[in-house]
Amino acid sequence: MKSIIYICLLFSLVSCNTQKRLAKKKAKEELLTADTNYRFSVSFISIGSGTDGKAKKVFEAFIADYNTKNKCKLVYETTPWGREGEVDYCFKLKELKAKQQESFITDLKEALKSSTLVRYQENSPCKKAR
Repeated sequence: MKSIIYICLLFSLVSCNTQKRLAKKKAKEELLTADTNYRFSVSFISIGSGTDGKAKKVFEAFIADYNTKNKCKLVYETTPWGREGEVDYCFKLKELKAKQQESFITDLKEALKSSTLVRYQENSPCKKAR
């Protein structure tokens, strides 16, 4: 009977230790993921004939205008990844409050809605350059 109790205690100790290690590992992964995610990303893609130059000009004008109107400097990372000018613009948007972030994202999507060669992502990592 004692041996059964000892075996049960041994299994419970091993199980608790494993759970603690898994919890620490998950917390570390979440911290790394949160740090590598970008609040908003705009991708200019190509389907065999280059990116949409007009949409890129609208995008650049929108960013410049937004900075001027809101007296801020939006920080973004540019990542070229294709052979035909494909590029991602990745924004952390830490310089904006939550409502301003939502407004920025909505307004930018509205400005670029006419282009079929623009994609968006929210709360995701930025692509790595080739």
